[in-house]
Amino acid sequence: MKAAPTQNRIDSLDLIRGIAILGILIMNITSFSHIGVAYINPTLGAGIEGINGWLHAFAFLFADMRFMSMFSILFGAGMMLFVRNIEKKGLKPIGYHYKRMFLLLGFGLFHAHLIWMGDILVPYAICGCLVFLIRNWSSKRLVIVGFLLFMIPIFMDLLTYLTLSPKELGEIYGGIWTPESSNMIKEIQAYRSSYLGQMQARSQAASYLETSLFLYDGLWRYSAMMITGILLFRMQWFQAMKARVYYLRFGLVCLFAGLVISATGLFLSYEYLWEGAWSMTVGHQFTYIASFFMALSYISILVYWSTIGFATRLQYLLKKVGRMAFTNYIMSSIVCTFIFYGHGFGYFAKFDRLQQWGVVLFVWALIFLLSNWVMSRYRQGPLEFIWRKLTYF
Repeated sequence: MKAAPTQNRIDSLDLIRGIAILGILIMNITSFSHIGVAYINPTLGAGIEGINGWLHAFAFLFADMRFMSMFSILFGAGMMLFVRNIEKKGLKPIGYHYKRMFLLLGFGLFHAHLIWMGDILVPYAICGCLVFLIRNWSSKRLVIVGFLLFMIPIFMDLLTYLTLSPKELGEIYGGIWTPESSNMIKEIQAYRSSYLGQMQARSQAASYLETSLFLYDGLWRYSAMMITGILLFRMQWFQAMKARVYYLRFGLVCLFAGLVISATGLFLSYEYLWEGAWSMTVGHQFTYIASFFMALSYISILVYWSTIGFATRLQYLLKKVGRMAFTNYIMSSIVCTFIFYGHGFGYFAKFDRLQQWGVVLFVWALIFLLSNWVMSRYRQGPLEFIWRKLTYF
């Protein structure tokens, strides 16, 4: 077996992070371009008629929650890499880590309330603080805790669906799944208005995501994925310490499992006519569970790719994207909100899914161009530089 690498960066992490930051936009574009509930209810917003249905099915099968799970796993692995590098300098990591998470929390609150409500940095900062406390637990204990955390949202949703009557379920989920027309119109008008006119709607949505939804779902899911990242880091998964073909085979098995689960969920969703209570409790679980398998699949296949001399120029560019993922994430929000919100072009609630894909490709092109330009001249992206400087200040 090869000796463990000692470099401060792991190349495959940058490659995987680059793919993840691009893939996240495939799902986020719905939240950028349409009312918030359209993210979970595909019959609203651009809908699922004609080509919109096919494009939604593609995103449902290959993107929904997959890249977010990947990013959460990478966050856990990156945390362990940060701790290792701090300890190599003879320093204690606890103070630096919590300062780093506090800064990330600040960036996230700024992003969520002043740029785009669908922020991921705030929950990552909170979960990063909690998971750090158990980073040195045995792998067996981490597997058990990670599994239990992952199962909590599943248990709560299924318990709700099985114990409440159809009338009670309708009262709870009906207004969420299909809001009153007046509320949807109000949201559209808010985001098509001036920057100041958007503030209340954006802050209300961000606050809901940071509190109620986080406690119900995100806290458990993100923490479980971060624990998975810690375990993979311990196994030196990202350094490809096993035979290369092992990662390909493992990735393909997980891909098959994830696609079967996702396809089953998509089929049943159409069978249930995308009914709200079923979709938000039982139907949601197919995507939730599949995302774990497919995140592992994508990571493993990308680790395999990083070990072979195929499309090395593309790998090189994607690693640049990954090395400034923080900057690219915020930049994506700035560009997309300018395209869709009233302080920019004001195309909110006007684009179908094909047009949304046009925006995705446009933003991807900007990300590649910016990442290549910046990383050809500097060691870090601008936000990465600021985050690092403030961490060690």
